[in-house]
Amino acid sequence: MPLVITSLPAGTRFAITAEAEMPVITVTATMQGQATPLGAAPIYEWSATLTFDGSAPATSATFGGGRSTQHSRIAQQTSANPQWRVPFTEVRGGLLSVQVVMRVGTTEHRARVNWTIVGTNPTGTAIRAFANGIGANRAVFRKKMRQESSLQQFRTPSNWPKYSSDGLGGVGLCQLTRPAPTADQTWSWKENVRGGWALYLEKERIARAYPRNVRNGERFRNLVTAWNRARTTQGLPALPVELPDYTPEQLELDTLRGFNGYANSLHEYRVRVENGALFVTVDPSGTRGFAEWERVPVADRGTVGDPNYVENVLAQSDF
Repeated sequence: MPLVITSLPAGTRFAITAEAEMPVITVTATMQGQATPLGAAPIYEWSATLTFDGSAPATSATFGGGRSTQHSRIAQQTSANPQWRVPFTEVRGGLLSVQVVMRVGTTEHRARVNWTIVGTNPTGTAIRAFANGIGANRAVFRKKMRQESSLQQFRTPSNWPKYSSDGLGGVGLCQLTRPAPTADQTWSWKENVRGGWALYLEKERIARAYPRNVRNGERFRNLVTAWNRARTTQGLPALPVELPDYTPEQLELDTLRGFNGYANSLHEYRVRVENGALFVTVDPSGTRGFAEWERVPVADRGTVGDPNYVENVLAQSDF
């Protein structure tokens, strides 16, 4: 084919930068083995697409079957300029297809190339700096990212998005799964961290509300009623029983459990019960009772999810 497309920088594989910015790719159309046709000045019509299909070559990714993204319509260029800087407007990777049509009078030449754009993992220092910048400055959140992804947005050495091996489509540093990750969160580690922090805060809101929901629930009311019934049979007065809110530590651990999905509908804590009866401590005045929280034992967590998730996160080193 006399018309060919070359690139600057040269190559067939380009990379999103470690700062989550698209590569700068300038393409040039050149006639090879044939002179440019005489007549009017050539006009070049440039166009490009950028798509990712995790289940098909050349973009097949480990555990990426069925996952796909695409760059929004890339603005075309029609001019006498044989060069074109591909005008990316979104952080995306995948198969980059660039096409040019050169017209000189009634003569037309076409060329097309297919290249790939992959990702680049950030450093731990960069991740921490960005997380701090959006208010995600908690050690437990950083440890969670290490537990989820080993601090990889992209699975090496292919550098395609790091999808979860469970087949649920979690991706990136925070392994965002539900809600389904966006294309931005798939290709930009910064957007993945931003989405992970938003999800963490949402789980924290759920965890903070949990004690109130339990207090207002029928099961807790029934436990209190049964406890007071046992007291009256002993000639003791019935008492109001309080169930406290979480301590800061309890809130943090229950939030972590929520990030892993509250498998089997279990939070990190449950109301303490002994021998089927509510465990209550009566205050020295004898006018109030206090129920307690206890951590759900790993043996009671079932097989869905990671029963040891919270401890595994806490065991990770900070960065």
